[in-house]
Amino acid sequence: MYTDFTSTTWEEAVRSFLIHLKAVRARKTVLYYATQLGQLTLWAEQRKVPLESFGKRHMDEYLVFRLDAGRSQTTLHHDAICAKAFMKWCQRNDVISRSLLADYEIRDAPTPPMYMPTDEDIRALLNVVPTYWDVTRNPDVRYCPASKRSFHRDRNYALILLLLDSACRISEVLNLKTDDYRAEERQITIRESKGREPRAIPVSKECAKAIEAWLKVRRRIMGNVPKGEDAGWIFISETGGLIDQCRFLKTLKSMMAFAGIEAKITLHSLRRYSLNRLAKYNLLAAQTIAGHKDTKTTLLYTKIDPDFVRDMHDKVGVVRGILNNKRLEKKKRLV
Repeated sequence: MYTDFTSTTWEEAVRSFLIHLKAVRARKTVLYYATQLGQLTLWAEQRKVPLESFGKRHMDEYLVFRLDAGRSQTTLHHDAICAKAFMKWCQRNDVISRSLLADYEIRDAPTPPMYMPTDEDIRALLNVVPTYWDVTRNPDVRYCPASKRSFHRDRNYALILLLLDSACRISEVLNLKTDDYRAEERQITIRESKGREPRAIPVSKECAKAIEAWLKVRRRIMGNVPKGEDAGWIFISETGGLIDQCRFLKTLKSMMAFAGIEAKITLHSLRRYSLNRLAKYNLLAAQTIAGHKDTKTTLLYTKIDPDFVRDMHDKVGVVRGILNNKRLEKKKRLV
């Protein structure tokens, strides 16, 4: 059967590709490809480059165009990744006869240093949650009703503590439902994750205590809500719905500014901090908790500081073990 590959336009191919992604990938991934490919489609159509003819030379020209427009090397890296993945999909689905980008070499993007929160940062963050909502300590919240202050205090403390304790992504914690928390076993089950595989994560006694305190508040607030109208989220907004991630980040930033904590800390920094501590003592356990399929990904979160290296060196005591080995000295005397 003859296939007319030249008949498919960029817009039609991208639309079909995004429909496929919606069926098999997360919403963020779909938006990511839609943004990157939307710019590429506009550029190619303006220059009248057919989809079938788009090759290495065109890819280079597009990247130079983006660079001249002020885009970073990281953005260019993602541009090339998306274009290559899109062309590969087009070939597999008979949109084009072959991908001219099959062996296109993508330049590695410079990896910006990720800020690793210190123990002092995390301790200050946990201490500021109750004080931030204390009128005597923070006059800015004096117009906020007492019930609202206690609501945010208990909820935010339990939420931040769980982020640190479980090393979960913020989206995973916000999508937790009451059925996903097993108080008797002190365990949460992540059902919606980036790796699309559910995983069970233990919860410490301290974190479980904070969660139980918050759940009492939640039960009191949602007690009069009909069962069918309660979606069951563990951590709810003031209206009883799902917490908006951006709004919670804004709240976190406000608390950090109040406490004078390093502004570089983000919600993902909490995951990085926890995985760094876990991976230092057991990489495989950290990988399991993180939900990573490859230990190399977990290692990206690890930052070995000089003090940790010194402590491990002292614990192992290679030279000390040899010099103090009395059984070895006894064997020498016997010989």
